[in-house]
Amino acid sequence: MFDLRQIQYFEAVYRLRSFSQAADEMHLTHAALTKSIKTLEHKWDVQLFHRTTRRVSPTAAGHRLYEKVPLFLAEAEALRQTAMREQHHIRLMCGPVVLDTLVHPALLALREKYPDSRVSAETKPPLEALEDIVERRADLMLIHANTLKALPYGDRLEVTPVVDEAYAVVCRRGHEVLSGTRQLADIIPHDWAIAGFDMFFEQTLPDDLGADLQAHDFPKYRLLSQTACLDMVRQSDVLTLVPQRSAAQLDGHGDVESFAFPGPLRFSVCAARLKTRGDKNQESEMLDAFISALNKN
Repeated sequence: MFDLRQIQYFEAVYRLRSFSQAADEMHLTHAALTKSIKTLEHKWDVQLFHRTTRRVSPTAAGHRLYEKVPLFLAEAEALRQTAMREQHHIRLMCGPVVLDTLVHPALLALREKYPDSRVSAETKPPLEALEDIVERRADLMLIHANTLKALPYGDRLEVTPVVDEAYAVVCRRGHEVLSGTRQLADIIPHDWAIAGFDMFFEQTLPDDLGADLQAHDFPKYRLLSQTACLDMVRQSDVLTLVPQRSAAQLDGHGDVESFAFPGPLRFSVCAARLKTRGDKNQESEMLDAFISALNKN
């Protein structure tokens, strides 16, 4: 094994052909630099320089080593830059409704506090997303509380509730469902387009509601975009389900209407990450700030 700094010192001595000049460039004493090179030679059991009172010249081994050094140092610097970027990088897993609804307002708040932060958000099936969290390929998962209950590894996760609000049904203005009772028996038989309605979520539904939805093969369309669902609603008699905050943003748009979903479903989202040990670092502080921003929106 060796210290990267020893290779940097070797490069300076080789390039300058002088221990004194290399020590000045590296901001070291002559003795410290000489000791570092001798330590490297001892570890590798090889002589890298011929030393006299007047000159320093590389040995054959020194010449051969230097052929590899520039590329090695360039790769080491690239790794350092990558590590620095990753230190400010949040890798996020979430469903399409969460992505369309909660993430971007929180990103703007995070940007104010951590202007160098980077966030990558990806949508995957819940079990795949959880495996990415457990294997440390991702940092944070935003997931419906019902879905999380049906997944494994719960004891390894730190879970923070983020939002809990009602769902709203959205339909095209003038839709026949608006003139009915707007109860489950009245609205479920229609065609629905739902973003991110996964099997784990279905498993946690109350028995009566789950049986009713299954009997009508709900939903007819499962999409990975809340925006796409709303676009279908605007152009057809399809219904969709969105969080109350999304429905509020649609108020005033003349092409759609919304009303409270009459069933026992809520938009309950939590943030899940691996439990940490020890003191907080900058990465965990950034995650805390991001989760806090989610709670405020």
